[in-house]
Amino acid sequence: MQSLLLLVDAALVASLGVWMAVAVADNWRRPKLNEDSVAMVVRFDLMAQEYPEDYALLADRRIDDPRLIHIMFHAIRLAETVAAIALLVSAGLLVLAAVGAVDAGLATGIAIVSATVFTLIWGSFVTGGNYFAYWYCHQWAQSNHFMLMYWGFFVLLVLMQ
Repeated sequence: MQSLLLLVDAALVASLGVWMAVAVADNWRRPKLNEDSVAMVVRFDLMAQEYPEDYALLADRRIDDPRLIHIMFHAIRLAETVAAIALLVSAGLLVLAAVGAVDAGLATGIAIVSATVFTLIWGSFVTGGNYFAYWYCHQWAQSNHFMLMYWGFFVLLVLMQ
Protein backbone atom coordinates (compact mmCIF):
# COMPACT_ATOMS: atom_id res chain seq x y z
CA MET A 1 0.00 0.00 0.00
CA GLN A 2 2.84 2.44 0.79
CA SER A 3 4.27 1.94 -2.70
CA LEU A 4 0.89 2.74 -4.25
CA LEU A 5 0.56 5.92 -2.18
CA LEU A 6 4.06 6.99 -3.18
CA LEU A 7 3.16 6.46 -6.84
CA VAL A 8 0.01 8.55 -6.38
CA ASP A 9 2.13 11.26 -4.75
CA ALA A 10 4.58 11.02 -7.65
CA ALA A 11 1.79 11.46 -10.18
CA LEU A 12 0.38 14.50 -8.38
CA VAL A 13 3.81 16.12 -8.05
CA ALA A 14 4.66 15.25 -11.65
CA SER A 15 1.46 16.94 -12.82
CA LEU A 16 2.55 20.17 -11.12
CA GLY A 17 6.05 19.77 -12.53
CA VAL A 18 4.97 19.09 -16.10
CA TRP A 19 2.52 22.01 -16.01
CA MET A 20 5.23 24.33 -14.67
CA ALA A 21 7.82 23.04 -17.15
CA VAL A 22 5.50 23.72 -20.10
CA ALA A 23 4.66 27.18 -18.75
CA VAL A 24 8.25 28.19 -18.04
CA ALA A 25 9.43 26.78 -21.37
CA ASP A 26 7.18 29.34 -23.04
CA ASN A 27 8.73 32.03 -20.84
CA TRP A 28 12.17 31.01 -22.13
CA ARG A 29 11.17 30.53 -25.77
CA ARG A 30 8.72 33.44 -26.05
CA PRO A 31 9.55 35.80 -23.18
CA LYS A 32 7.86 38.81 -24.77
CA LEU A 33 4.40 37.34 -24.19
CA ASN A 34 4.56 37.21 -20.41
CA GLU A 35 7.01 40.06 -19.94
CA ASP A 36 4.56 42.34 -21.75
CA SER A 37 1.77 41.05 -19.50
CA VAL A 38 3.81 41.73 -16.37
CA ALA A 39 4.55 45.23 -17.69
CA MET A 40 0.88 45.88 -18.41
CA VAL A 41 -0.09 44.99 -14.84
CA VAL A 42 2.68 46.88 -13.01
CA ARG A 43 2.24 49.96 -15.19
CA PHE A 44 -1.53 49.89 -14.55
CA ASP A 45 -2.08 50.28 -18.31
CA LEU A 46 -5.68 49.09 -18.44
CA MET A 47 -6.72 50.53 -15.09
CA ALA A 48 -5.45 53.98 -16.11
CA GLN A 49 -7.60 53.79 -19.26
CA GLU A 50 -10.74 52.14 -17.88
CA TYR A 51 -10.85 53.48 -14.29
CA PRO A 52 -8.89 56.76 -14.29
CA GLU A 53 -10.31 58.00 -10.97
CA ASP A 54 -9.40 54.79 -9.16
CA TYR A 55 -6.05 54.61 -10.93
CA ALA A 56 -5.24 58.09 -9.56
CA LEU A 57 -5.54 56.68 -6.05
CA LEU A 58 -2.92 53.99 -6.77
CA ALA A 59 -0.73 55.70 -9.36
CA ASP A 60 2.15 55.97 -6.89
CA ARG A 61 2.51 52.18 -7.09
CA ARG A 62 3.12 52.26 -10.84
CA ILE A 63 6.37 50.77 -12.13
CA ASP A 64 7.27 51.98 -15.60
CA ASP A 65 11.03 51.47 -15.69
CA PRO A 66 11.60 48.86 -18.45
CA ARG A 67 14.80 47.65 -16.78
CA LEU A 68 13.02 47.00 -13.48
CA ILE A 69 10.16 45.24 -15.27
CA HIS A 70 12.74 43.13 -17.12
CA ILE A 71 14.40 42.20 -13.81
CA MET A 72 11.01 41.33 -12.30
CA PHE A 73 10.19 39.08 -15.23
CA HIS A 74 13.57 37.34 -15.02
CA ALA A 75 13.09 36.75 -11.28
CA ILE A 76 9.67 35.23 -11.98
CA ARG A 77 11.07 33.05 -14.74
CA LEU A 78 13.94 31.89 -12.51
CA ALA A 79 11.55 30.96 -9.68
CA GLU A 80 9.34 29.05 -12.11
CA THR A 81 12.35 27.24 -13.56
CA VAL A 82 13.59 26.19 -10.12
CA ALA A 83 10.09 25.01 -9.21
CA ALA A 84 9.71 22.98 -12.42
CA ILE A 85 13.06 21.25 -11.95
CA ALA A 86 12.45 20.60 -8.26
CA LEU A 87 8.99 19.18 -8.89
CA LEU A 88 10.17 16.85 -11.65
CA VAL A 89 13.12 15.66 -9.55
CA SER A 90 10.74 15.16 -6.60
CA ALA A 91 8.38 13.08 -8.72
CA GLY A 92 11.29 10.91 -9.78
CA LEU A 93 12.43 10.49 -6.18
CA LEU A 94 8.91 9.45 -5.16
CA VAL A 95 8.88 6.79 -7.89
CA LEU A 96 12.28 5.57 -6.68
CA ALA A 97 10.93 5.51 -3.12
CA ALA A 98 7.97 3.41 -4.30
CA VAL A 99 10.38 0.73 -5.49
CA GLY A 100 12.56 0.99 -2.40
CA ALA A 101 15.56 2.70 -4.01
CA VAL A 102 15.24 5.95 -2.01
CA ASP A 103 14.05 6.66 1.52
CA ALA A 104 10.33 7.48 1.38
CA GLY A 105 10.61 10.17 4.07
CA LEU A 106 13.38 11.94 2.17
CA ALA A 107 11.48 11.79 -1.13
CA THR A 108 8.27 13.02 0.47
CA GLY A 109 10.10 15.83 2.29
CA ILE A 110 11.68 17.07 -0.93
CA ALA A 111 8.31 16.83 -2.69
CA ILE A 112 6.68 18.89 0.07
CA VAL A 113 9.32 21.59 -0.33
CA SER A 114 8.91 21.55 -4.12
CA ALA A 115 5.11 21.74 -3.97
CA THR A 116 5.43 24.55 -1.44
CA VAL A 117 7.61 26.51 -3.87
CA PHE A 118 4.99 26.00 -6.59
CA THR A 119 2.22 27.14 -4.26
CA LEU A 120 4.18 30.16 -3.04
CA ILE A 121 4.91 31.31 -6.59
CA TRP A 122 1.21 31.54 -7.33
CA GLY A 123 0.45 32.98 -3.89
CA SER A 124 3.04 35.65 -4.66
CA PHE A 125 1.28 36.44 -7.91
CA VAL A 126 -2.00 36.82 -6.01
CA THR A 127 -0.31 39.09 -3.46
CA GLY A 128 1.59 41.11 -6.07
CA GLY A 129 -1.49 41.32 -8.24
CA ASN A 130 -3.45 42.63 -5.29
CA TYR A 131 -0.84 45.35 -4.80
CA PHE A 132 -1.21 46.31 -8.46
CA ALA A 133 -5.03 46.01 -8.32
CA TYR A 134 -5.19 43.44 -11.09
CA TRP A 135 -8.72 42.47 -10.09
CA TYR A 136 -9.87 45.64 -11.90
CA CYS A 137 -8.81 44.59 -15.40
CA HIS A 138 -7.05 41.23 -15.18
CA GLN A 139 -9.62 39.03 -13.45
CA TRP A 140 -8.71 36.09 -15.68
CA ALA A 141 -5.13 36.26 -14.40
CA GLN A 142 -6.23 36.59 -10.79
CA SER A 143 -8.55 33.60 -11.14
CA ASN A 144 -5.83 31.56 -12.84
CA HIS A 145 -3.30 32.37 -10.11
CA PHE A 146 -5.79 31.42 -7.39
CA MET A 147 -6.54 28.10 -9.11
CA LEU A 148 -2.84 27.29 -9.45
CA MET A 149 -2.23 28.22 -5.82
CA TYR A 150 -5.09 25.96 -4.71
CA TRP A 151 -3.85 23.12 -6.92
CA GLY A 152 -0.46 23.28 -5.24
CA PHE A 153 -2.08 23.53 -1.81
CA PHE A 154 -4.23 20.45 -2.42
CA VAL A 155 -1.18 18.48 -3.57
CA LEU A 156 0.56 19.59 -0.37
CA LEU A 157 -2.35 18.29 1.69
CA VAL A 158 -2.06 14.88 0.03
CA LEU A 159 1.72 14.81 0.51
CA MET A 160 1.40 15.59 4.22
CA GLN A 161 -0.99 12.70 4.93
